[in-house]
Amino acid sequence: LVGSEMCIRDRITYRASSLLLEDNATEAQMLSRASLIAHETAHMWFGDLVTMAWFDDVWTKEVFANFMAAKIVHPSFPDVDHDLRFLLAHHPRAYSVDRSRGANAIRQPLENLDQAGTLYGAIIYQKAPIVMKQLELLLGEEPFRLGMREYLSRYRYSNATWPDLIAILDALHPSDLRAWSEVWVDQPGRPTVIVERRAAEDGTAASVAVRQSDSGALGRVWPQRLDLGFFLTTADGTIEQVGATRINLQGSEFDVALPSVNSMASPIYVIPNTGGVEYGLFEPDPLTLEFLTANATRLERPLLRGTAWLTLWDGMLEGRLDPEALLTVGLDVISTEPEEQLVSRVLADVSEAFWRFLDTDGQGLWAPRLERAIWSSLESSEVQTRRSMLFAAYAMMASTPDALGRLGRIWSAEEEVPGLILSQEDRIHLAATLALHEAAGWQEILATQASQIDNPDRLAEFRYLLDSLDANLEVREAFFESLRDPANRSREPWVLDALRNLHHPLRARTAVQFVLPALEMLEEIQRTGDIFFPTGWMASTLSGHN
Repeated sequence: LVGSEMCIRDRITYRASSLLLEDNATEAQMLSRASLIAHETAHMWFGDLVTMAWFDDVWTKEVFANFMAAKIVHPSFPDVDHDLRFLLAHHPRAYSVDRSRGANAIRQPLENLDQAGTLYGAIIYQKAPIVMKQLELLLGEEPFRLGMREYLSRYRYSNATWPDLIAILDALHPSDLRAWSEVWVDQPGRPTVIVERRAAEDGTAASVAVRQSDSGALGRVWPQRLDLGFFLTTADGTIEQVGATRINLQGSEFDVALPSVNSMASPIYVIPNTGGVEYGLFEPDPLTLEFLTANATRLERPLLRGTAWLTLWDGMLEGRLDPEALLTVGLDVISTEPEEQLVSRVLADVSEAFWRFLDTDGQGLWAPRLERAIWSSLESSEVQTRRSMLFAAYAMMASTPDALGRLGRIWSAEEEVPGLILSQEDRIHLAATLALHEAAGWQEILATQASQIDNPDRLAEFRYLLDSLDANLEVREAFFESLRDPANRSREPWVLDALRNLHHPLRARTAVQFVLPALEMLEEIQRTGDIFFPTGWMASTLSGHN
């Protein structure tokens, strides 16, 4: 009855493309749809049955909706590794903000409701669920459940604050949750967790120090649980886990003894974040970083392979790993990794590394290797969702004449994608890709594609995007100028697609001129657009630049 009443009071609008998936939808899209429905359903309790007192706690309704959505969705996807899913769905996007100097706290002050849209983003939607997961681990599942029941019962049909919930949970555990909340919820940023080897008298490494540092130089300590795994490689090259330990990192440093093993085939390598919920910039010692670079795809558990990839990606961004070394690992993942969701993450990162972290010469060397690896994996795959994912990645990274020629033949139906029937939406994306690459006959391709679109809304969108795809710079400049008129920004998803076209890496050099005007328009964008539009506006503007 409560659920029914809440559904009547709370109107939810869904975007059709998020729910009405194409026949060749990927596993990630199916999971995303289920999570979206579960998330909005959970708002009946978190945000409606109990509502935040003010928008500085808007994150609470979002974090609980995400947190509970995961618990709702899991049983419907029994074949999915949900620990890996949680890692990949939350950590990369949260890190993308928290590693920057523009990072914000989860809980932010808000003076005026007309600025509420500025609160939303990856910190609320991705970091907060990780923090909540850590809180559940700290308290234990049953005490956490009891605390949440008390929260919903005490504040039903009324308003509550985050401190109200912390007070309830604090009574259930000896830890000082207020101090815990101060650093995790009320302050921005993430810790750097460094592993350093400590040598014994004979020169061998007898222990490691796990040390926290604060990149903000404020002396902060983020208390959290770390699951450390110890590994070695045997004489025949097999990777063997020789131990594990769990530490509660409450201070700035923690010493951990390495396990004693008979084999001296290799050093013992230490992975400090094998649990998948640890949060921070993890800097393994140089030997372990080298081990991960060579063996990330050979670790036994999918979750370990996921944490290894995120560690390598952060290492590349921090300058500890060369982009080409990362791409070498990515090639191995594309060819051998059985977990579709991990391949999806790696493909996205490989695409970004290719377009944003290689110069033109490097792209020329790597493009054929990446195209061959992706197409070969597509041909050998027996799973339709995986083939769809790989084909989308192939189209995104195609840049050699051979690959673009193949895309042209696929668009014109002269060649098929093995095991896939392309939808009209797929063909529209192909036509746009060929135009961005200024493939031979790109104008005729766009005109022909427009004549084949039978859905009036889809046709209107395609026509809106045409000038952003045009090879003539003056046409693109005129299109950008037209965006100064709010009437030309009324269909915001179309605008974001158009901005990504304007700033595609192939056109980044000529698109630099649009960056400053886009920044100057941002305040007006915030006043006139949807709450999520300003962030999308800037992300799309900067998307193709390096």
